[in-house]
Amino acid sequence: MLPPPPPGAPVQPPTGSGPTNVGPEIVVIPEKYYGVALKMEGKTQAEMAAPVAPKPVAPLPPKVPMPGPLPKRPIWPFVLLIIVLLLLVAGGFVWFNRELLFKKPTPTPVTPPVVVRTPPNAASNLTASFASGTTAVSLAWIDSAGDETGYRLERRETGGTYVPVTNLPSNSTSFLDVSVQGGRSYSYRVTAIGAGGESQPSNEATVSVDLAAPAPVVPVLPPGGLDSDSDGLSDVEETVFGTDSRVPDTDRDGFLDGNEVFHLYNPAATAPVRLVDSGLVTPLVAPAGWSIYVPKGWTFTLDAADGSKATIRSGQGEVFRVELVDNAQHLALLEWYLAANPGIPSTSARAITTKGGLEGLLGADRLDAFFAWDGKVFKIVYDNGTKPFINFRTSFEMILNSLRLSGAPVLSPEVVNATLQGPGDFISTTSSATTTQTP
Repeated sequence: MLPPPPPGAPVQPPTGSGPTNVGPEIVVIPEKYYGVALKMEGKTQAEMAAPVAPKPVAPLPPKVPMPGPLPKRPIWPFVLLIIVLLLLVAGGFVWFNRELLFKKPTPTPVTPPVVVRTPPNAASNLTASFASGTTAVSLAWIDSAGDETGYRLERRETGGTYVPVTNLPSNSTSFLDVSVQGGRSYSYRVTAIGAGGESQPSNEATVSVDLAAPAPVVPVLPPGGLDSDSDGLSDVEETVFGTDSRVPDTDRDGFLDGNEVFHLYNPAATAPVRLVDSGLVTPLVAPAGWSIYVPKGWTFTLDAADGSKATIRSGQGEVFRVELVDNAQHLALLEWYLAANPGIPSTSARAITTKGGLEGLLGADRLDAFFAWDGKVFKIVYDNGTKPFINFRTSFEMILNSLRLSGAPVLSPEVVNATLQGPGDFISTTSSATTTQTP
């Protein structure tokens, strides 16, 4: 057998004995030449042997910088938002459950102990007697109560109704009524007062006053106001000077409260402190040259521009009036007083000496005082209006002790201190105050 023709060689028809008019013959390339044919890709061998021009190389695209890492966002806004949301949720929960969460426990009621207070026992054996030659009625009774805080004495005339005469401190058993008038009959009764109320009135005591009784030998002076602790200050005055009406020595310094006020000291201070330094009094200074102390809370006016007239008001009905009266003849004080008050015995007036060393005179009713001063007389009158008591006796005496008259002669402090004791030295009312100490 002949070898196959090389690739690309014309195919010669076969020779032989067969017919020449035979159709196209399909020559099959041997299987081993398939690879070579595929590599030639339809090219001739010359084309395959020709050098291959290098393919142009396209330029590389410019380098694009890689994007950097994205910036990190802060997380605190998210944290804050979460916290706010939590607070809102928690607050809403608390609000809607506030009654359950904050409900206060109901306290167990505690019943206070019941203190039963009973009125004090009534006074007994009240007697009333009239002493011949006077216009005073002496009253006495038995103190049957042990827990009273005071007594109220009442009086009525025949056919009238009972009216209070005075209030007396606890443990009182007597009283001298100097305000009666001759030719009249009076009935008296006493009522004990305590924390539990008032007792039943005592028995009634009746007395007749002689019509022909002479003029009283003692001044007709209303009794002192109620002084529960017998310290020389009425209960009304205790509020003015800031002391305790149940304690006779509020500052525990060994001196009674009224005694300290009388001597111009603060009764509520533990050390010797003057009233004027404590603010408990206000100095009233007049252009005319006089000055006095006025208790704190009282009001005063100069009715004359120079102070020749002035008015002091306690705020509770009592009024103190100051006046400068001419004494052109320069009479002695007692002579001037008797001339200005004809018909009054000379023995009815009383000489006094104030703590400032001024010598003066008290009138017959003990509620007006007079001091000679440079051709004039300084006059001060305590007008208690219609009140049956003297509520500001010690205050009046304090005012007298504080009096200063410019240029007036004064006594030495040694002489003054030797004569002054305490409340009642000037007015001498029927108050039961005990005044035996001198600050």
